[in-house]
Amino acid sequence: MTTTTWISSLTDPVLKADFTAFGGSITVAEMSQALVDLASELKSKNATLSSSQLADLKLIAANIAAMGASSYIQFITNALVNGNAANTYWTGGAASATSLGNLAAGSTVTQLNDLIGKWFLGTDLPSSTVSVGSAQYIVSYSTPANFQLYGASGPTASDINQRALGDCFLMGSLAEVAIQDPSAITSMITNNGNGTYGVRFYYHGVARYVTVDSQLANGNQQQAQIVNYAPNNYWASLVEAAYAELQAQGVVTGNTPNYGNAFSTIANGGAPEYALEEITGATAMTDFSAGPSSWKSVVYNASLSVTSSTSKLSAASVLSTLAADLLVGDDLVLTSRTNATDSSGAITLAANHAMSIYGYDASTGLLDIRNPWGVEAGQTWDTTFETSLDTLFSAGDTITADNVGTATSVAGASVVAASALQTMAQVKSFSVTDSVAQVDSGLSGLIADNKLASVTINGTTGADALTLTGLKASATINLDGDADTAAIAGFASTGSGAGAATSLGLGSGYDTIALGTGSATIDFALGSASGVEAVTAFSSAYDLLSVTLNGFSLEQTLVNGGDWLSSSADLTHGVFLAGVSSLQKTTVSGGVVTVA
Repeated sequence: MTTTTWISSLTDPVLKADFTAFGGSITVAEMSQALVDLASELKSKNATLSSSQLADLKLIAANIAAMGASSYIQFITNALVNGNAANTYWTGGAASATSLGNLAAGSTVTQLNDLIGKWFLGTDLPSSTVSVGSAQYIVSYSTPANFQLYGASGPTASDINQRALGDCFLMGSLAEVAIQDPSAITSMITNNGNGTYGVRFYYHGVARYVTVDSQLANGNQQQAQIVNYAPNNYWASLVEAAYAELQAQGVVTGNTPNYGNAFSTIANGGAPEYALEEITGATAMTDFSAGPSSWKSVVYNASLSVTSSTSKLSAASVLSTLAADLLVGDDLVLTSRTNATDSSGAITLAANHAMSIYGYDASTGLLDIRNPWGVEAGQTWDTTFETSLDTLFSAGDTITADNVGTATSVAGASVVAASALQTMAQVKSFSVTDSVAQVDSGLSGLIADNKLASVTINGTTGADALTLTGLKASATINLDGDADTAAIAGFASTGSGAGAATSLGLGSGYDTIALGTGSATIDFALGSASGVEAVTAFSSAYDLLSVTLNGFSLEQTLVNGGDWLSSSADLTHGVFLAGVSSLQKTTVSGGVVTVA
């Protein structure tokens, strides 16, 4: 590269030569090499860092952004050169820390090498002594065999197995983020290509970085009884170690223990609000807390300061918000206050424990929960299970949601989520896929929903009753059973083909369908992909279809293996009965055509 003015002004010959030789965007390896070369120079001269060499380093730190240095390289360079709270002590995987201090004129080679190890080489490992409550463990460090960050599918929740550390607030949050947006995990980890990794966390919206190497606590399967362990896919264990090292910059767990660079600092509890903000950089977190008689929400900004609160929230509104949050990509973490078991005695909810909420099951109305304890032989808990919001309310639990979801259009939402999706400013449109019962009971809300693009309605094998009067969105209706009844009358229409059913599947058995009046309900443009009514699985032996043709006579034609019903006033529009192989018997009375 062309030697710039500031590089020319460097006084140390080693630093000047290195930075003159660097080409392209500066890398971690290059910056590390320049610092190691400086340390070697000092050692060869049996010298300490001079004021001019310190000035050179400060000049480099001020200018490496112009050399294309990433925010990660800028952060760790400034932490080494200009000081950081983490520089107070050096741990290096020992039982206790020793004094280190910020770089200064007169710093020794040993101090410089330790600072290089801390920020660039990942060798300032957490303390080997781990205190979890009254228990104490001793860990050692090694690189696991077949070390890799991710499996073929990238980071997944199945890589989370919490073990003995009480850092469920972190592990549950990591699992949730891995489910909702795996790219958020891969973006927080920088592979330096030399066995070291930069890990980014946010604190009050500002990025902080830690460098770790591949040495993990109790890094083989037989000994992995304390920290997170998942065979071969070690990203979560790496982040856990980095999070412990982060605490040397100032404790950011939401809890008070301060053991510095130690697993003990994160092993005795913390707050999901902190963990989610630190992992994702969320600008807002909302706690939904169970009160004496209703839910309450408290909203925090990135600095974890309260910005608003709302009391007397109904369970229905909270459930709608949670279901919508999941659909747009927000993260949900449950803090359980009580213990519970399933019918077989396996643990589900656990007191003072954080778990991921990874889904809403519209078929059961329950929330899907994952315990960060994960999977291991002989486990006494359910790794995943479902529970109701009412159960969480009765237990006095708290659900934390962040705001990192970016979806502006949502497909396949439940009726429960619809009302919350309507209020989300970022959501421009959504479709609903749900059961006949849910659509029928929530029709008034769907009718009023101006963001609703379409509705897919799935029936049961039993008798379903459905009325869609007034629905503005197009509907695909699959009744799929016997003795179904549906009155699909009065669809509103705002334009050609708008606001009517695109297909109606009758399934097997006897079904009675009244399509109602007007093109908005019965119109199907022959040969057009934007047709409105295509009735599938129609059987003359079982099904009764009534169509109002506004007083005109019936025209009926066999079309493409099905029956075509239209008004004599307009032969190109009507209703198509798919799969019908012969003309059907019809009756006309008062303009109502009945096909049976």
